[in-house]
Amino acid sequence: MTEATDNKALVRQSIERVWEQRELDHLDRFLAPDFVDHGALPGTPPGAAGFADGVRRLLAAFPDAHNEIHDIVAEADRVVVRWTMTGTHTGNGLGIPATGRAVRITGMTMSRIAGGRIVEHWIYRDDIAMLRQLGLMPAAG
Repeated sequence: MTEATDNKALVRQSIERVWEQRELDHLDRFLAPDFVDHGALPGTPPGAAGFADGVRRLLAAFPDAHNEIHDIVAEADRVVVRWTMTGTHTGNGLGIPATGRAVRITGMTMSRIAGGRIVEHWIYRDDIAMLRQLGLMPAAG
């Protein structure tokens, strides 16, 4: 297998194990000790512990969250994933009182891999659409 193929498999497996199976105890298998999350939620500590905290907060807000991978592309040490998350906002893990509303959030992540682990992570998600779906921001108009 090639480096890009191995890296795609690593990222796909990390999404499946962490986001779908909720196995946050396995993060050290996927994230390097010096991991940097360039898209961390405000107030999130740095490193893998901070990433785990962000995942817990999002899953507390959307306990039924499901992530669907639409595309996964890799070149050398970079992997880009285009995804959609669906879920119902029934918790306040984000500091927002539960609305009970369903959301569909689209986004893309890019990861840099080194030594068989994710070293850096960037995320771009449509937070404006999420806030509108939750009724916390007026619809475009």
